[in-house]
Amino acid sequence: MDVDDETPAAQAAPAGRGEQAGRPSGSIKKRKPLRPSASRADIYVTRERRRFNGHVQRARRLLLERNYPAITIHGLGAAIPNAIKLASTVRASLGGQTTMDVSTDTVTLFDDVVPEDADADISTQMRHNSAVHITMALPPAVRTQVFARQRKR
Repeated sequence: MDVDDETPAAQAAPAGRGEQAGRPSGSIKKRKPLRPSASRADIYVTRERRRFNGHVQRARRLLLERNYPAITIHGLGAAIPNAIKLASTVRASLGGQTTMDVSTDTVTLFDDVVPEDADADISTQMRHNSAVHITMALPPAVRTQVFARQRKR
């Protein structure tokens, strides 16, 4: 009976320098997440804080001036706290008169792995990230009051 020098553990061990088990070596280039076809009532929140006030104004404008029945705030990964804060701020600015429906999701993301060796092909890896979707709406009674005030102006 032949005996191999490599044990199953040695065969499963990562090869190459700095390569971890299950991770390809090389630099990782993260792709942008795939978005479903977005409507004007969708607000995508990022980690950047500088757009926060603009998002608040846009959400208020969509609900109050543009007569949208509902808006949806989306946050992915590290932007989830900012999405929740945005929804809370919009709700507080409207006197707490909005209804909110919150759902969570796991989104599949794809990354390109550029190998250190120039002769090797670029590969793709898959990862998962958490997401939150917050749908906000004004109740019908509040909407009619708001639009009645706007027509008087």
